[in-house]
Amino acid sequence: MLTALALTVLATTDLDYLHQVAHEVVDASKVVAGGRIGDANLNTTGYTVRVPGGTQSYYPAFWMRDAAMMLGADLVSADEVEGWIKVIAAVQPGPSGLDFPHGLHVPAYSIPDHITLQGEACWYPGAYADQGVGNYGYLPPADDAFYFIQMAHEQFRLTRRSTFLRSLVKTRWGSSPVIDICQKAFESVATDSLTGLVVCDDAAGKGRVDWGFCDSITKTGKCLMPSLLRWQAARRLAAMFDAVGQRGRARSFRQAAALICRSVAASFYHPLELHQATLLSATGLGKREDVWASAFAVWLGILPRREEEAVARRLLSLYLAGGTVMEGQVRHMPPTGEFGGFWERASSGQGTYQNGGFWATPTGWMVVALEKVDRSAGEKLLAEYVAHIRRHRSEGAPYEWINPVIGARVNGNYASSAGLVYSAIRQARNER
Repeated sequence: MLTALALTVLATTDLDYLHQVAHEVVDASKVVAGGRIGDANLNTTGYTVRVPGGTQSYYPAFWMRDAAMMLGADLVSADEVEGWIKVIAAVQPGPSGLDFPHGLHVPAYSIPDHITLQGEACWYPGAYADQGVGNYGYLPPADDAFYFIQMAHEQFRLTRRSTFLRSLVKTRWGSSPVIDICQKAFESVATDSLTGLVVCDDAAGKGRVDWGFCDSITKTGKCLMPSLLRWQAARRLAAMFDAVGQRGRARSFRQAAALICRSVAASFYHPLELHQATLLSATGLGKREDVWASAFAVWLGILPRREEEAVARRLLSLYLAGGTVMEGQVRHMPPTGEFGGFWERASSGQGTYQNGGFWATPTGWMVVALEKVDRSAGEKLLAEYVAHIRRHRSEGAPYEWINPVIGARVNGNYASSAGLVYSAIRQARNER
């Protein structure tokens, strides 16, 4: 039987290996200015961008959240992130927003879901410059604005200077300081005024994806994951406004973060037996046990200590029971239980993709959450995931998602399955 010290040594070795793979996969996702994917897809943005993984033809565009999930460690330079921000800001609409056929509407100052290598904004999942027909919402997803703010904060973190935040960058509505573009993006996402939580409307023609890793799922009411991202973005904006000397605006964002913090537990926290609890994904449609967001909330530290420990104990219980985690990769919800199984309304089939597939995107958050209550369990989860990568690296691991039950391993060399896992664990361990 391995001692605690031996497990720690193995975990360090595992994290070093994951770091190496993260560099390989994130580097393979790079498309330099003037570079191309295939024969025709030329990058004319003027800047280096990253597609969601090393299999560049699978998602051949610049996705906001996938790019942001490469950040937080040492995988992407500050100069490159500046280019990303300029590419994204260039398509931000002004105060009137944008309207498209089929009743699609882009609110003022929104941030797109993804951008083609020719710099065209794609506001909705499952579509490119044609924008689709509303199958993935009539408003853009509710998370991309917050990932854009993460990019600005990452540039600030890496340089420790506020110069770029003050600099003027071009948008569709004129040139503006980067930090003001970020504030307008933050305000573009609809919220409940009493709680500060992100809402997804269930009215006809008003629906939206709550966040991109549930883009095949319909949710309504207050939604957990984008609300957690909004809290994180508010805190980042507060830090950036402090850095540029605008204390009043910094204070207002700290107040916004405090409101969200108070509201998360009140709206989503669900006590269970055995001193355990979970967080539910939405207050309307999609009211399911959200394993990913529960792990993310523990990783963020947004919950009071007692509630955080109860949620972490629930995640540990699910991990030990089996069925929620396979080969180090995590299902969106438990396979059984009152709030488990499958989503009520999903375009993805049961047992596939976001409706029963197993993903590494949240594995780093899960490792950290488990370590809150059982250090060895977190290290074991990391070891299981790294063993999966080692076993299948020559075949394309890390994958976007897998399901060993049906023999599915989909989209090799997926960046968030390495970069985000590594950075989430590395950041948490650096803070110990």
